[in-house]
Amino acid sequence: MKKTSYHFNRSTLVYEEVRYSIGQKILAGLKHLSIGIGIALVLFAFAMYTMDSPYEQHLRKENKLLLAQYDVLSQRIDEYQNVLNELQERDDQLYRATFNADPIPASVRRQGFGGVNRYEYLLDISHSELVISTSRKLDAIRKAMYAQSNSYDELIELIKLKEERMSNMPTIRPLSGKDMKGISSGFGMRIHPIFGDLRMHTGIDLNANAGSPIYATGNGTVESAGWEGGYGNCIVIDHGFEFKSLYGHCKEILVKPGTKVKRGQKIGTVGMTGVASGNHVHYEVRVRGRHDNPAKYFFMDLSPEEYNEMLYIAEHR
Repeated sequence: MKKTSYHFNRSTLVYEEVRYSIGQKILAGLKHLSIGIGIALVLFAFAMYTMDSPYEQHLRKENKLLLAQYDVLSQRIDEYQNVLNELQERDDQLYRATFNADPIPASVRRQGFGGVNRYEYLLDISHSELVISTSRKLDAIRKAMYAQSNSYDELIELIKLKEERMSNMPTIRPLSGKDMKGISSGFGMRIHPIFGDLRMHTGIDLNANAGSPIYATGNGTVESAGWEGGYGNCIVIDHGFEFKSLYGHCKEILVKPGTKVKRGQKIGTVGMTGVASGNHVHYEVRVRGRHDNPAKYFFMDLSPEEYNEMLYIAEHR
């Protein structure tokens, strides 16, 4: 049923039917429509600011999950850094100290990556501070692991060098135990048995019968082999690593200069050539060009008790 509107005419004191033109009806309709649209927009805006859409709820949930994962990742990175710090300390204090190698400088272990703008591309993403902090930690660990890997490579080479050094060092007696008949003169100042004056004895004299074998005390290369003044027939072996050994008063020389020799290889025989008062081998060890007590290096073919006795005799006779 069509709705009819009335208004009160004060002049006639009668209610009269209101009749609207088409234009008025259109304006009224537009007015009501605009009011409805306005109310709808207000309600929509309110909903937008106070309620999340399903998509936004999904994004918010994913964001929380990512933050939790970053937190766990950061904790694990800190744990890995602690393990790496222990490896670095053990490397410097134990492994490198064992081989007399200098520790790796902290500046090398903690050297930075790139310039100040290395992480600039991360500034525009959400939670950039967390992402940049994690990236810095990962880069620092990667750099430290690279330095540690290089250190282990160097240690492997030092181990190989140590093995070669131990093979070359003059660490046995030049005479076998069954042939040696004692020490006639030790290392240090002494009264010369022939000239009668006080002078430095730069080696030790090991007594044995004439013709007893003389053995190379370490791997090396024969530097010289021939007559050398008061040493008589003399052999000098260069062991590398700044070690040399000398064998004087030989009866026979069985090697030539340039010959490669192995520890325990027969290189000559005992005699009394040169300035000598009896059959023996005058044996010297030179380290970095300086004479050292040869008995200190007899540790490979003697028991601890025999070594201590030999060292005592060499220092007091």
